Amino acid sequence: MNYSKLISLLVLFSALSLMTEAKQQVTKLLTEYHVNPIGMDVARPRLSWQLLSDGQHVLQSAYEIRVFEAATDKARKGRQIWTSGKVASDQSVNVAYDGPPLKSTERAYWQVRVWDNSNKATAWSDLAYWEMGLLTPADWKARWITMPEADTSAERPAQYYRHEFASTKKVAAARVYVTALGLYELYLNGKK
Repeated sequence: MNYSKLISLLVLFSALSLMTEAKQQVTKLLTEYHVNPIGMDVARPRLSWQLLSDGQHVLQSAYEIRVFEAATDKARKGRQIWTSGKVASDQSVNVAYDGPPLKSTERAYWQVRVWDNSNKATAWSDLAYWEMGLLTPADWKARWITMPEADTSAERPAQYYRHEFASTKKVAAARVYVTALGLYELYLNGKK
């Protein structure tokens, strides 16, 4: 094979490889270093993500974050809490949420897209979420579970508290917020 044919093949191969666009996606969304955390007490949680690409020398040049009240497409329409807008930055770790303050137990769904160093935007990432915990002492509206006065024997190594209850309605979702002055184990329906 002569050099001109070899050079022609190399040029053709280079052109074909340039025509094939690199596949890029945003993945591994984290809130305060956790996947979909529940019980957040940070008012402005920090968001992080990774840009994956099968191309070479692909860098993030900008990002956009949007936060919603609901997870479904139908419910999200018109229910956006906050958007960062397009931010020219290569930062993808610890980007602080800068939207309106969230209330106790409120869940926020978020996603991000980025632009690469060729100014090409990725698709929006899958949704991730975080859920706020109980943020003020007034939010704790439970009754304390205590030992009856007659059972407060000093001979017991540890006190065992329990409270039985029945739900009158079908439960779709529930949260238990627990605090103790030391070690505790929570069981529900006999399961830890």
